[in-house]
Amino acid sequence: MTLDLPGRLLADRVTVALALACGPALELMLARHPGSVAGGGLVVTLLLVGWQWRRTRRRPCRLQLTPAGVSLFFDRAATPVPAAGRRARVLGRTVVLHWHDRQGPGASQGTLWITPADLSPDALRALRVALVAGGSGGR
Repeated sequence: MTLDLPGRLLADRVTVALALACGPALELMLARHPGSVAGGGLVVTLLLVGWQWRRTRRRPCRLQLTPAGVSLFFDRAATPVPAAGRRARVLGRTVVLHWHDRQGPGASQGTLWITPADLSPDALRALRVALVAGGSGGR
């Protein structure tokens, strides 16, 4: 079974929202201290949002469920990357996948947190079953 992932996962959207909220809070905190640099909150916000944008650019676009486990597909490669790394696990109704691509042009690794807001309940259930059957889920 092959599942297409949405363009932006809920975890990515929440991360950007928290980064954007960080800027004004940091600016308010810095405004209370005399001699502090103005614009520090803006710099921190831009760095955090840039980091998140870079991270989501390397995100897989679809995943494949097989009896052997879960594999991820990236735009740049047609070969699947195993997604049941040592940090992959089932957390309640959500799934955290971990991949380590050693064969791509630039070796990359990462995690992907998939929630009920990202996939249908049946697809998420099938993903949880495939992850647990592959031996990585219940740690």
